[in-house]
Amino acid sequence: MAILLQGCYETLPLQEGSPPETAGVQLVLNDKGRVEVSTMLGGEVDKVEGTLVAQNSASYTLAVSQVYTLGGSSSKWSGEQVTIAKDGTRGYQVHRFNSTRTLVVAAIITGAAVAFLVGVGLNGSAVGSANGPKPQPGQSH
Repeated sequence: MAILLQGCYETLPLQEGSPPETAGVQLVLNDKGRVEVSTMLGGEVDKVEGTLVAQNSASYTLAVSQVYTLGGSSSKWSGEQVTIAKDGTRGYQVHRFNSTRTLVVAAIITGAAVAFLVGVGLNGSAVGSANGPKPQPGQSH
């Protein structure tokens, strides 16, 4: 199911400037940022994903939902707020819902379900026998 949900979301290419406050963002860290967040988020952090809570000229504050490392592993978080200096980032990526992908995934799932049900129906799944009347309760066959 998690793989199917991945099809419903997309991550846009690396952006610079101020990220939108209405979307989930992934802050992509540089070496300085990795050093600064290592005590809070662990070592070798590549990206920090979450909802932008606040920002000013010097920093972003995120409610963190996931942390990705340079080695490719990730860990889920529960919305803990972390402040990251802007000069500790290379930029950001927007993580957003993609309605087109969602419709395609839904169509594939629906098509597979219909094909399965039609296949089961054509192979027959009738219960009972057509070789005579069924015995009435209390009668032996």
